[in-house]
Amino acid sequence: MVVKTLAAILLTVASLHLAGCGNDDTSTPLTTPTNSAALFLEDTSPKNLTATSAAFQAAAVANGWSILGMDNIGEILAERGYSVAPVLVFQACSGKYSSKLLGSDDTRFVASMIPCRVALYQKSTGEVIISRMNSISMGDKIGGEAGSVMKQSGQDMETIIQNTLSKLKS
Repeated sequence: MVVKTLAAILLTVASLHLAGCGNDDTSTPLTTPTNSAALFLEDTSPKNLTATSAAFQAAAVANGWSILGMDNIGEILAERGYSVAPVLVFQACSGKYSSKLLGSDDTRFVASMIPCRVALYQKSTGEVIISRMNSISMGDKIGGEAGSVMKQSGQDMETIIQNTLSKLKS
C-alpha cells in the first residue's frame, strides 16, 4: 500500500512538472507553446480539414513515411454521445527511425511513442491546426542514441509539416 501511494505521488509530481505546473513564467499561456522547448508544436493550416488531411498524408508518403492509420476522434466521441469539433489523429511511421529504436534493447523503451502521432483539429473559429509532440525537444531530454534518433525523426516530421503547409499555400 505504501509503495502504491509513493508511486502515485511520484507520478502526480512528474505529471505536474510535464504539464508546466510550478512554472514561474506566466507570460506564455500553457495552451499555446511557442518556444523550442515546448512539449507540443502547432501550426495553423491555410485550408480546411479535408485539404489539410490530404496534403499531410501526401507529404508524409512523399518523404518515405507510412500512414499506419487515422482515428477520427470527433466521430468516435459522437458515437458515444459527445459532441466535439473535428479531430483527426494520424499514426505516421518511418521504418528508418522505428527500426533503429525498436531494434535494440537499449532504445526500445521509447516503443510507447511509436508510431508518431500528428493531430489535425478544427477550432471553434474554423481554423485548422496541425499539432504534434516536439520530438526534437523530447530527443534532447532523452539523450543518448534514442534521443538522437528521435531528434532526426522529429526534424524529418517538421519537414513533412512544412511541405504540407507549402503545398496548401500554393
